[in-house]
Amino acid sequence: MAALNQEPTISRCAGMQKSKCVSAARYSSKTVAAGALCALSFTFGCSAYADYVEQGKLGDAASWRSAEFQSDWGLSRIQADQAYAAGMTGAGGKIGALDSGFDPSHPEASPSRFQAVTATGTYVNGTPFSVTGAINPNNDTHGTHVTGTMGAARDGVEMHGVAYNAQIYVGNTNQNDSFLFGPNPDPQYFKAVYGALADAGVRAINNSWGSQPADVTYATESGVRAAYAQHYNRGTWLDEAANVSRKGVINVFSAGNSGYANASVRASLPYFEPDLEGHWLAVSGLDASTGQRYNQCGLSKYWCITMPGRLINSTVPGGGYGIKSGTSMSAPHATGALALVMERFPYLNNEQALQVLLTTATQLDGSVTQAPTTSVGWGVANLERAMRGPGQLLGTFDANLGTGLTDTWSNNISDQALIQRQAEDTAEHATWQQTLISKGWQNGVASTASQQDQADYATGSARAAAAAQRQYQGSLIKSGAGRLILQGANTYRGETLVNGGVLSVNGSLVSAVQVNAGGTLGGNGQIGGLTARNGGVVAPGNSIGTLQVNGNVLLEPGSTYAVELSPAASDR
Repeated sequence: MAALNQEPTISRCAGMQKSKCVSAARYSSKTVAAGALCALSFTFGCSAYADYVEQGKLGDAASWRSAEFQSDWGLSRIQADQAYAAGMTGAGGKIGALDSGFDPSHPEASPSRFQAVTATGTYVNGTPFSVTGAINPNNDTHGTHVTGTMGAARDGVEMHGVAYNAQIYVGNTNQNDSFLFGPNPDPQYFKAVYGALADAGVRAINNSWGSQPADVTYATESGVRAAYAQHYNRGTWLDEAANVSRKGVINVFSAGNSGYANASVRASLPYFEPDLEGHWLAVSGLDASTGQRYNQCGLSKYWCITMPGRLINSTVPGGGYGIKSGTSMSAPHATGALALVMERFPYLNNEQALQVLLTTATQLDGSVTQAPTTSVGWGVANLERAMRGPGQLLGTFDANLGTGLTDTWSNNISDQALIQRQAEDTAEHATWQQTLISKGWQNGVASTASQQDQADYATGSARAAAAAQRQYQGSLIKSGAGRLILQGANTYRGETLVNGGVLSVNGSLVSAVQVNAGGTLGGNGQIGGLTARNGGVVAPGNSIGTLQVNGNVLLEPGSTYAVELSPAASDR
């Protein structure tokens, strides 16, 4: 997304050893003379980097902090080294980008990982189109920079992306970054390009493209509402973005760069259409020196995160590298981080993986986020915490671990954000009831009402319905034949159900546990209470050990209490 007074791109060729593979690079006058050539260690189709030897080691985060890693300060800030040390690189994951094309000949864009998707169809005016994700004359450097942050290769040269082994699929806006994302972009084109990305199997789509129209402001709630009214019930491109998320894909949107108190209307869309929450991520910006920068999260705080965005080094067309700033650079850090979380937890669905990323973020001072704020949302992604499982449960969380799979969650899992949300929803409900009376909307809004009133009525009604269905206590369901181990001090207030496999509590649960048919409860920790239903099994300890129950115990007929014995001890 273009910024007001944004720093210009500084392009350069990386300092590399000589090679038989030579490529022309694009430069600014700040570095070397325009048109200069730089000896690269490889170009598209060359294999001069085949001798790169990875120095990073499993379990050793420091070993991943090479010069290439440090070239993007964002990697360190989100603790990507901790994810790499845990074995996560994005391998096998599919993430997408919709932007101003990418340079497929860039040495960092391996053809085995970077794929251009083709959008094919007919514009609203009847003109046919077929546009690939590769850069074209309508494009600029923006898309190549964004995709580099997502997944540029870790090869010992200049910089690498967050998810440097992920599969990156790129769709093209067929425009440059000055393209305005108001209601006018052709919805038929966006239906095709979002569809092409979804058909490629991507789990998340990065949207850093375009610029804010001059006739809107996000400084206030009313300003964001006015911007939404331009789209409401008009079948704009934003509906096509929403439709792909309703099919399960996560849309990641940059918040905008104007310094407003709220994210852009596109990043804030679940505020108006609450069914999108869980498949939408707004991304605010972070400056290494001054903290939060650019648009704040505002109305989008419950699905918003803050990521590095100023002075970010990444790829530019022609084989070079450059510095760009803005939430356009923040969003791909988030999309790449999401790919690492998805790789770490292959048994989680998209919404659950997003919940892990959000609830393990930390505030600017490093403190654990209890509830999101209007400034930074959930805070800055913390991949060290994210590798350890969710930080909060935001409703019912079904952990479905398949046969042969064992995993450990070691965060202290709460549901603190739901306490704040319940209070906010209660206050909003009271305000909405007063609005219905003052506007005369008790029986609906008139068909002759203004576009703004119709949009506001639809928004208020949708938000009221969503709040009525929202759960305000976190709950855990363990399903599937695998084993989940809980190590932390877990304070979520809802129930814990064991419907399949094994749940081992080696930490503590405030929650009472219900073991149903096919499920087994084990561990040597503490739980708030215990009910074993017909077919449920209670097997204290991990081998021999004690499981402490701080409340009532009910073993129903047909349940099993399995006690392991040794010559000197037994389960208790």
